[in-house]
Amino acid sequence: MKSIYIRYIIIAVLIFSCLSTSLYAQQVITGRIVDPTNSQPIVGATVLIGGKTQGTTADDKGQFSLSANEGDQLQFSAIGYQTLTVDVKATTRNLTIELDPSNTDLNEVIVAGYSTPQTIQRTAGAVGLITSRDIQRTNGVHLQNYVNLIPGVKVEMRTIAAGNRIVIRGYGNQTNFNGVGYKAYLNDIPLTDGDGTTFLDDIDFTTLSRVEVLKGPGSSAYGNAIGGVVNFYTERAPIGKTSISQQVLGGSYGLFRTNTSIKTGSDNTSLNINYGHQKYDGFRVHGGSQKDFLSITSDTYMSAKRSMSVFVGYTNSYDLLAGEIDSVAILEQPESSDPVYVANNASIKTESARVGLSHNYQFTDRFFNKTTLFVGGQIIDQPFAAGVNKSNKFKFGGRSVFTYSNDASPLRPTISIGGEFLKNFNYAKGYGLTNNILGAIRSDLEVQAMQYSVFAQAALQIAPKLTLSAGAGLNYVEYGITDMRAATSTYVNVSGYKRFQPILAPRVALAYQVMDNISLYASVSKGYSAPGTNQVIVAQTGVVNYDLRPELGTNYEIGSKGSFLTKSLTYEIAYFTMAVADKLVPQGFAATSTVPAYSITTNAGKVQHNGLELAIQYAYRPSAGAISLIRPFVSYTYSDFYYKDYKSDNNSDAKTVDYTGKKESGIAPNLLNAGVDIETRSGFYLNGTMMYVDKMPINLPNNHFANAYTLVNGKLGYRSGLGNHFNLDVYVGSDNMLSSTYSSLVFLNLANPANNRPLAYNPSPKITIYSGAMLKYIF
Repeated sequence: MKSIYIRYIIIAVLIFSCLSTSLYAQQVITGRIVDPTNSQPIVGATVLIGGKTQGTTADDKGQFSLSANEGDQLQFSAIGYQTLTVDVKATTRNLTIELDPSNTDLNEVIVAGYSTPQTIQRTAGAVGLITSRDIQRTNGVHLQNYVNLIPGVKVEMRTIAAGNRIVIRGYGNQTNFNGVGYKAYLNDIPLTDGDGTTFLDDIDFTTLSRVEVLKGPGSSAYGNAIGGVVNFYTERAPIGKTSISQQVLGGSYGLFRTNTSIKTGSDNTSLNINYGHQKYDGFRVHGGSQKDFLSITSDTYMSAKRSMSVFVGYTNSYDLLAGEIDSVAILEQPESSDPVYVANNASIKTESARVGLSHNYQFTDRFFNKTTLFVGGQIIDQPFAAGVNKSNKFKFGGRSVFTYSNDASPLRPTISIGGEFLKNFNYAKGYGLTNNILGAIRSDLEVQAMQYSVFAQAALQIAPKLTLSAGAGLNYVEYGITDMRAATSTYVNVSGYKRFQPILAPRVALAYQVMDNISLYASVSKGYSAPGTNQVIVAQTGVVNYDLRPELGTNYEIGSKGSFLTKSLTYEIAYFTMAVADKLVPQGFAATSTVPAYSITTNAGKVQHNGLELAIQYAYRPSAGAISLIRPFVSYTYSDFYYKDYKSDNNSDAKTVDYTGKKESGIAPNLLNAGVDIETRSGFYLNGTMMYVDKMPINLPNNHFANAYTLVNGKLGYRSGLGNHFNLDVYVGSDNMLSSTYSSLVFLNLANPANNRPLAYNPSPKITIYSGAMLKYIF
């Protein structure tokens, strides 16, 4: 009897052993590790089985292979990127892993560069990068609080939550509304209109995970961008994880913000759906804001050769305008507003939608293509001090780049050929408005603005450590204007057509790799900025300004990037000099009994831009103790920008005023940013930032200046996991802790009223306090 029991026990043990072996048998897992914004392989990324030294590294295609058990955790990491942990499931066989960049070791991050993906350290040009960790240092609402940390870049805001414009190396503030002279993209979808203006009020900055800024002329690959190019990217869902998160933020002046997000990812797909609601009472009279955002971002890796990204965005926003005040009012009553703005209920009401699709295809190991197609539209209703403008905009276009690279060849050639097309249909009407009572129609225009370009770039390693790159773009800009109002004795029809001469914009650069962690570069590039349709058309006088020419600039630049102390200390330095010809100069004319005030733009200026940019940071990671990271950083910008041959008009008569030798208005000679991040192993963190903006001239004669100011911002929080499924982040913070009086955006070159104090200032709030929390559930 006992032998039978023993036999049954042995059989049971054998069955249990077999089941255990089948349940926990090793499985071979293969995959790729890529950068999520450009699908480029992260060479040398490390794959470890959680808690062990066992693992592997990605090859030159970002591919890896290893054996693991169901229930194991794979830990993916790379220098310059955040670590990602993925659970091994029974069905796990092939993975596509996307790693988000860290805010340390940024020189190792892959960026789009000048149409050819490359690490920042090996890119022959000045590139600024903001990562999700940089954005998390702030409340995320205000773009200026993190983008301004990039040397040579300054974000300005007209209101507490709208009117953002980006100034890159002196370009972006040539008009007092929106931005010009640079190009901006969101997930590869152009934000810049066909006439060269960039409108950012319909972008949800809280959903951004990354901002890349290519500083200086990038026209060989991007067209109308003498100042540079800004690439925005939204958050992606981590591959292999599904989560629901809720974020709530509240603060001074009625700030209330929520984000509700659903993120789901399989082994090769990801989907992020986010709804955001924001309300801000504002600190100025008639300065409130309300916004609703919906965004959908999806990535699909169909195979090792093919991937596709989709973005859908919708925005509904309403921002009140308080108007400009003078230099005395900003000190005594910064919360005050212009009574005419209040009487007309001046505001910007925007409803916007855009859809974009990007497709990557690897034809061979050496030849691939990326193509993006998009469509979008906006409805803008904008009452202002002297009237109301109503616009319907529809735009569409695409961009495609073919790239060939061969690292096996001694010359390691990389060749890119591509093109971009963008067309706008703008239907704009203008009416008189007095005390919020609608008046007669002033303009009724249909404007078709179109930009298109073809470009080619190539890079050759002409010596073991020396790479030569060269490229050129042929760029076209044209406007068609149809005036829907019939000509009368008191009104002149302004229909017309303007096609600018095609512009060839070349770029040549040399990059020298001193050692693995240090590089030098030198470049020469040409850029241009075409006049906007509002400069081509003078609706008040019935004139189409056919004689206008694009601004042209030639930029010479040298720089270096590198790291020391096992890549803990990183730096970037650049010096550039750019001469700009045919600078566009607005000439103002006062109102008469029959014609309202208007301005005519002329090519009457030459401007010299000389600048120095420096960024340095140190990441100290103690191996033991309570502190896990201490990261001090500093960035500095010096701008010597002045009018070289600049006049009020090109008439050269007794009324012409010569401003040659004056400093360029709207540019602070010195910008200094410094800060520190401290993180603990228990989850507590502290972020601090100091921003200094120098005194700057605000008009052409340089007899009015905006005072210098210093901003100190800080954030204290706790971030940790709660069990296996919950993540928590709670924080408190304060902006402008010194309660400085300043105006983020100043209207430039305005005529002086009777008291000789230009109504130029849009005051920003003094000290503000906020607090918030984010709770995430991971399935």
